[in-house]
This record gives sequence, C-alpha cells and structure tokens, in this order.
Amino acid sequence: MAGSFNLPRESDNATLILIGASVRALAFSCIRAGYQPWCIDLYADEDLTKNCPTTLITKSFPDEISDLIKTAPKVPILYTGGLENHSALLQSLSAERTVLGITGNTLTNLRNTPEFYNLLKSKQINTPTIITSTKDLNKETSYLRKPKYRSGGLGIKPFDPSKQTMVDDADFYYQEFIKGESRSAIFCFNESGFELLGASIQSSGIQSLHASDFLYSGNMGPVNPCASELKDLQTIGKIISSNYRPRGLLGMDYILNESRVYPLEINPRYTASMEVLELALGQNFITKHMQAFGFKTICENPAHTEPSVIGKAIYYAPHDVLISEDVPWVSTEANPRLFSPFADIPRANSAIDKGSPVVTIFAKADSLTEVEVQLKKLTSQLDSLFHVGTLQNNLV
Repeated sequence: MAGSFNLPRESDNATLILIGASVRALAFSCIRAGYQPWCIDLYADEDLTKNCPTTLITKSFPDEISDLIKTAPKVPILYTGGLENHSALLQSLSAERTVLGITGNTLTNLRNTPEFYNLLKSKQINTPTIITSTKDLNKETSYLRKPKYRSGGLGIKPFDPSKQTMVDDADFYYQEFIKGESRSAIFCFNESGFELLGASIQSSGIQSLHASDFLYSGNMGPVNPCASELKDLQTIGKIISSNYRPRGLLGMDYILNESRVYPLEINPRYTASMEVLELALGQNFITKHMQAFGFKTICENPAHTEPSVIGKAIYYAPHDVLISEDVPWVSTEANPRLFSPFADIPRANSAIDKGSPVVTIFAKADSLTEVEVQLKKLTSQLDSLFHVGTLQNNLV
C-alpha cells in the first residue's frame, strides 16, 4: 500500500537497507537518487564497500540475512537478485521493517508462470508452451528445463525429448525453447498504472565470457521496440497492472520472434538490466520506484546528457584465479556518479573459483556495434591477464 514513510537521516541522506545476492548496481542507483544504502550481499566487492556500509554473507544465502539484518538500522528494505524466490523470508522481514517492493500474494502470483501465461494468452500475447507431464511432450520440439527458485540463468539446461527422459521434479518445469533475440523490458508500476521505461538486448551463456549454459552474461541498450513489439509490451503492462496491482520496479525477460513478444519470466525487483538503461538514458529508476511508494524525490534525475548506448557484461573465471594487485581496474575511482569500464570489483589477493563471476565490464558508444567491439576488447584484455589458452598454473 502506498503512503508516506519517515526515514531516519544520516548526513542528510535517507538510509535504506539493500539485500540480495549482489546489491552493487542497486546501491549505486540508490546513491545517485540521494539515498544512503546499508548493504548485505554475497560478495562485498571493493567498489561497494568503498561507498556503503556492507555486511558479507558468509554462511547460507539467503537464510543468514535474517540474523545479519538484526544489526542494521530500523529503516525500509529494498531487495534484489534471488530474493524474489524467497517470499517467506521477505514476509518475515516485513514484520520488523517496511519492504519497499513486491511481496506476499502479489509476488507469489507473479512468479506463477503457468497462470501468468494463461492471462497473456487470453489477450493474444504469444507464450512458450510449458510442459508438466510426459503425455504433453512433443518429440519435435526443443525445451528448456528450468528451476523455479533460481535467478540469473542458474540451473537452466536444454532438454531434447527425442534423446532425454523427462523427470518429474517439483522444483523444475519444462518450457518450450523459442528462437529469437533475448531482451529485457523494464516497467514501473504505481497507483494509477504503469510506465514502460525501456528495453535492452540480453545475453546468456556467452562462451567468450566463460559463462556456462544459460548463465546471465549482460545487456546492451537501449533498443527501440518496433510497433508490434511495443504494442505487446504495453498490453503486458496493462495485464500485470490490472490483475496483480504491483508497486515499483519490475523486469521482464522475453524473446523477440518475428517482431512479436514471447514473455519468459517476471523479475519483480531491481534487475541487472536496469543499470544499463539508467546509464544510457541519464535517468534514475530508484527515484521512480520510491515515488511509487509515496516518497518525495531527494535528488532530481542526473543532468541531461546526449543519449548513448551502454553495454554491460559479466566476466566469469575461466579457471580458478587469484586476483593480483596490478589488475586493470586498480585505478577505478568507484564513484557511482561516474561512468567506469569496471564494476563489482574483487579484492586483491582474493581467490575466485572457475565459473564464478570475476568482474563486470562496461562500454559506452553511439551504437550497439561499437559497444560490442569495446566489450570484446575488454574481454580479450582479461583473457590475457588470466592466461586463457596458455599452460599457466590455474592460479594467476
């Protein structure tokens, strides 16, 4: 329910607790909006800890959050990646503090993909087929076996019914694989309706970034939706608004196939792709999110800049690596208000396991093509740093 909340002030900035697997992007957006984040996450990367009080989750995610948050200020909570799958935890946290996000039955219903698809189909929106039993399998169709309670592409595997056997598991479902371009749309919902904030191209499982399977690899944008794509996105926004009545930011992954939208899943919180559009458009989505909950604006949106294209990519460890002290991001200022080619910066001498995220890289240019070129150059630099393709020791 919308309303006015009184937040304690520290150094004339409103304090917010941020929780999630990785809160750095959300924290930087909050800082640009004039808030002072107090953070709990799995990494406590150097650029985050330089800007915010940060508590590292060292035991169990997300269970440890309940204990760690006891030392946090008595202020509202914003959640990000992974916690949309833990509605019971969010509900228990809301007993002590206000959770400024989608929770309770609204969250549960939005994450019920089969029911969401039924609503969409009633309004002539295309959706992938979801299979729940072997009798519904089409041997000529390709599927994805997807976990219900993970994010970032973790655990998604291709499934070929002509070669593999379907396994009944309450924690997974089978979704038709749709060919096309993977994209992300960003919405913000409020009492009067919604605003479509933009769309970007999304990538997953990029081998050059050493991302396995369908692991989230990054976004580039903004992209201008074609007429039929825009119509579909607006229709989906209306369906979500009228049937679920959520409040605040929400992301939706979809496939663009022959200019039509095929929704994949709803991410009812600040998503990784939002940072790309904020930087490209010179806007602040957290300001919009807080306004949806009745908060007055602390800082106006950043000064107008010429629109640009931003690319963001996650570089994963090609093998077990040890971060040296002469890495290319050593001079990064870690200023949330300035564009930087590196973020989510690991600490020197930290060990990172093969397949885990090492660092996030960014590029800024006038076109998607040039952004891709810049990201490939940065990736090559990191490959050289970590001796990809050589017979060096696994720890470098």
